[in-house]
Amino acid sequence: MRSSRHWLLLVVLALAACSATRPPEYASRSSGAEKAYSAGRYREAAELWLSAAKTTTTPRLQIEAKFRAAASYERAGDFVRARALYDQIAGLPEPNERRARAAFASAHIEIEHGNLARGHALLAQALVDHPGSGAAPTALHRQLSYLRKTGGSEAVLRYLDELAAKLASTEFAEEIAYARAQELDRLGTTLEARDAYLEIARRFPYPQGAFWDDALYRAAERELDLGRPEAALSHLERLLHEREQARMQGSYERTRYAQARFLIAEIYRDKLGQPERARLEFRKVFSDHPTSLLADDALWNEAITASRSERGAAACAPLEILVSKLPDSRFAPCAIKLCPTLSAVPGRRCHAYVMREAAGTAGGP
Repeated sequence: MRSSRHWLLLVVLALAACSATRPPEYASRSSGAEKAYSAGRYREAAELWLSAAKTTTTPRLQIEAKFRAAASYERAGDFVRARALYDQIAGLPEPNERRARAAFASAHIEIEHGNLARGHALLAQALVDHPGSGAAPTALHRQLSYLRKTGGSEAVLRYLDELAAKLASTEFAEEIAYARAQELDRLGTTLEARDAYLEIARRFPYPQGAFWDDALYRAAERELDLGRPEAALSHLERLLHEREQARMQGSYERTRYAQARFLIAEIYRDKLGQPERARLEFRKVFSDHPTSLLADDALWNEAITASRSERGAAACAPLEILVSKLPDSRFAPCAIKLCPTLSAVPGRRCHAYVMREAAGTAGGP
């Protein structure tokens, strides 16, 4: 009871602190602006936000009101006023929480209204000035798309190299490096792309590296393209080696963990001709990553691999798990096709395409 009262007191104090920083007239006009915006009266909302800005001398509140006014004008289709306000906010000194967003918004308005050269010049400058903004990754990809259309991948790579030199000491350096590796991939320069992905994993290691797992997975794919399945396995095992178990329950999952284990299984089956090892690896996808979308695919592939080897009877074990643990899987109604001793799934039918895919799975006889 005491803890509940303590929590309630904290909430009341927090609300009181917020209201203390917002003059009554500012609060009233901003509330009216929000209602007008919600009703689709965007110009009215913009004007109310601007009037709210005049009721306070607090820079943070003034900037926020002007930013909201700019966004409202933009929704109203008054792009001249919107851009003027964005530019004003972007030019104000720190502390200014809306400075970066305003700079990117101004650039996007220019681009969307056909002023491509000027808009992308503004976007390039905003990326240099505000690499830590949440808007920066999307802005970078928009910039790269423009450069690709106007100058090809060579222009993209030149720009990324220049940007990397300017922002080498920022957290955005990893985003730039990954974009560069992807562009090399797009060009089909397999060896260079692989090296770029491995460099990302080296420079931005686990656990801080946001692209660490994806970089290793992509490097493994490129090794397969180069005909080096053993090297691909080493990258994938390196990726999985860092998988941590959480203290309470589950693990600190990354998207590529289950995918890496699945690809390991495919490599043993399809590239190295080791179906027994492949079956073990497919089972690990389910046992180590039971919530993955690949869990049922893995059990199904384990069964197919077994059915095509001399241990065909072993197909029933993974299918029993599939039917009992993952009955909603698209593969469950087809389990009886590979293991006749199983009972049919009530009310479900095996779609022909599932069995066609099974017949075409690599690694068959």
